Amino acid sequence: MKNSLIILLTLTCLGCSGDMKILEERIKAQAEKNNTEMSAVDIKKTALYLNTWSKEDFYQEAIDKFLTDDESNFPEEVDVLFTGSSSIRFWESLDQDMKPLKVLNRGFGGAHITHVNYHFEDVVLRYNPKAIVFFCGTNDITALKTPEETVNDFKIFKQKVRKSLPDIHIFVIGIKPSPARLYLENEELAYNKLIAELSSEDDLLTFIDIWDAMLTEEGKRIPELFVEDGLHINADGYKIWTRLVRDSLGNLFTL
Repeated sequence: MKNSLIILLTLTCLGCSGDMKILEERIKAQAEKNNTEMSAVDIKKTALYLNTWSKEDFYQEAIDKFLTDDESNFPEEVDVLFTGSSSIRFWESLDQDMKPLKVLNRGFGGAHITHVNYHFEDVVLRYNPKAIVFFCGTNDITALKTPEETVNDFKIFKQKVRKSLPDIHIFVIGIKPSPARLYLENEELAYNKLIAELSSEDDLLTFIDIWDAMLTEEGKRIPELFVEDGLHINADGYKIWTRLVRDSLGNLFTL
């Protein structure tokens, strides 16, 4: 169990804000919550790993790849830009799923919201989209940020959009009920609730709640909607996302 927690926290490309002492305390608390024993050395190692993954420029290589691709084939017109973490990046059927809209996928790595904010000019602004679909935050919470800290990072993203693209509508896909992250259910639902509340106060912000649509009638998680890791969704999972996202985009575009 000890090694599995270290692997979980490090291999999912996660990070955490704050000084190392606070991070170590959060790791210890999470281990206790999961009834997992961790030595002081393991806690320090995990904190160091998380601190490294959280560096703002950690995904610079992925961003450079986007820029290189743009040099030979820059998307001149973008109706909807999709950005965020790996669940956006792995959405291979996105172009087909969102027809007739012209969409652009700029999801990358196991991004945190802070990574998206840091690369805002290169993954959002330069494409001048008519709307944005955003999915991020689950990695932040897994990396032991609180829901409130994660939402505050999203508020920074929203401010960046409002400053540079003031009339753009933002659609936020809520965190999904991944079987691999059952232990974070309370935190993930708290994040979703805060984003929903934020959207209720902003006519240019829509919260797309996917949580219940990915549960059984009894409220259980559905492993069959996910790939083997229990974290990322498969084609059946993306069918649910497609339906809900298109329903929301239909309020802005003719579909």
